[in-house]
Amino acid sequence: MLRAHRRAARLTLEQLAEVSLVSARALSDMERGRSRGPQHRTVVALADALKLDADARRQLIELAREGRLRNHWTRPTGLCELPRSVDDFTGRAAELVWVSELVYAESAPGVGVVGLVTGSAGLGKTTFAVRAAHAVRPSFPDGVFFLDLFGMSQRPLATADALEMLLRALGIADQEIPGDTGGRASLYRALLRDRRVLVVLDNAASEEQVRPLLPGGGAARVLITARRLLSGLEGVRRLTNFISHP
Repeated sequence: MLRAHRRAARLTLEQLAEVSLVSARALSDMERGRSRGPQHRTVVALADALKLDADARRQLIELAREGRLRNHWTRPTGLCELPRSVDDFTGRAAELVWVSELVYAESAPGVGVVGLVTGSAGLGKTTFAVRAAHAVRPSFPDGVFFLDLFGMSQRPLATADALEMLLRALGIADQEIPGDTGGRASLYRALLRDRRVLVVLDNAASEEQVRPLLPGGGAARVLITARRLLSGLEGVRRLTNFISHP
């Protein structure tokens, strides 16, 4: 339906992307049926850009709503599931405020919002990240995902494998996942651009491991924990004074 409306308006994908502020990649995914449940604000922007009449606008919005419902009930469960939080978690009020600010932070176009918590082993970085993710979960209706990167083990999780797991958690079928790391990273960024999700990357090993796992802009947020400073990561918000809690 979107393709028919676009052609009726005599617009190319690039032209519609420009006037609607929806990426050409996202538009292409919608037209090919890869993305069947775009967010309401995205559909409204498209309807405005296409100057649809009331009936066509209502139909487009309803189709997207039905697609989101289908995605909700068919999305794989148990993949990259956020661990349960501890019952006796106390303190860390300032750090939790920092995460809350991360949720609503703005960034330059094309630069995703990423938070990085660093500190020595045994300080409770993972416990804190899980607790914080549960606290802000209502702000991410499209999902909260957790992935242990095994950064300090002898065999950290390969970036390609991490991307495969995250893509599956985001609802991409195995046969639709690209075989190469670059293709997986591109698809992953495209999905994050139009979804309000939080991805917690725990125990990161290096800049090289996590850089392809970062969003390229949009509503998604990523929270990383690591023992190392990962000083080579550009444009991330850092919580570097994470110390043992009394």
